[in-house]
Amino acid sequence: MFSLKSVIIYSVFFSIFLSSPCFATWYQGSAQQKIEGFDFEKIRTQTIKRAIANAAIQSHSYIQVEDIVLDGLLQSSKTLLRSEGQIRRVEILSESINNDILSVTVKADIKPLSNCQKAPYAKSLLLTQFPILKPSQATQGALFDIGIQTSKRFELQLNAQPKIFVNSLLNSAFTPDNSLDMEHYLENVGRYLATKYDIQFILFGAIRDISLFEQVKDNILIDDVLLRRNFTLQLYLYDAIRGNILLHKNYHDEANWQYKQNHIVDTNNSIFWRTDYGRSVLHTISSAVIDINDILSCQQSLPQIIHHNNGQLLINIGKKQGVKIGDEFELVNRRLLQGANGKTYPLLSTDHLRTLNVIQVNNQSAVLTSDSLSAVNDRQLFNLVSPKNIFSTF
Repeated sequence: MFSLKSVIIYSVFFSIFLSSPCFATWYQGSAQQKIEGFDFEKIRTQTIKRAIANAAIQSHSYIQVEDIVLDGLLQSSKTLLRSEGQIRRVEILSESINNDILSVTVKADIKPLSNCQKAPYAKSLLLTQFPILKPSQATQGALFDIGIQTSKRFELQLNAQPKIFVNSLLNSAFTPDNSLDMEHYLENVGRYLATKYDIQFILFGAIRDISLFEQVKDNILIDDVLLRRNFTLQLYLYDAIRGNILLHKNYHDEANWQYKQNHIVDTNNSIFWRTDYGRSVLHTISSAVIDINDILSCQQSLPQIIHHNNGQLLINIGKKQGVKIGDEFELVNRRLLQGANGKTYPLLSTDHLRTLNVIQVNNQSAVLTSDSLSAVNDRQLFNLVSPKNIFSTF
């Protein structure tokens, strides 16, 4: 039996892809192939590809087996997809050899197209540093900076998403304590960060486990004992305007740890990121980024009014988020109501009677005005706006 691995699959579309606000559906596929000759890895790779194609068929999708590239280093892929869906992640569930027949079972993450109402602007996301919850686990290999290194690589992959604009706060780590009320913790910290950095969406995280363990691999003559290492990343994606936790999930992978006990690992060196363990961390990050992009793609962004003067409003999104002169917005009033349990609940209401027009755009801000803006007084400061005719949820 072989160790489980994760494979990242990228797809090239022949049709327009619409993001979905929900998670993808996993489909299982399998394939078998007779082992002939000495090139086992080539046979194994071909069998995995056939299993992936079989999983795609289960979802009524079709891909060409010869065009699938299993790319552990997250380089560009040549996967072709002829369907109304996207194959993006594959996990190998089992591999076995019986009577010279290799059998492989996989599950594939396939996200169907959706008709969700996409917001026209990129989401601004505040990324915080991911601390190690148990620093003693970093002793072997001296991985004490794996938190900041993971955060930096998370930032790189998030910045590659066309509809996410990242604001980094990598010099500050926030460590949620699971013994506390997480919703209350995120509410307090999220509200503070949202006010300080004019941000709506915030990503909190922590590295929960980087412990080592031994795994026995059965062989005919003698068993191999492999030293392996866990990597578990806990993430919270928080909407500070609405007070909603959009994502709470632990992402886990494990891989061989090739270094000797007293070796000090240089996590700034690309050699580390090409090892089995380094690639497992990158796979974990990539999987999380896919989920975050899915969730944010259909979330409504509510830009904040940060200044009001002479009938003009300044909001905190601009060219980098895709705002253009002539775009239209509506005013959104946000109030915080105190509940009997001591928690605060946001109440949002939209003014559909007045339309705000963009008359000037800067990199990260835009100026709005309206013929009827005389009714807007100073109390509108720190309230919000919403793209007109995009959402009608409140």
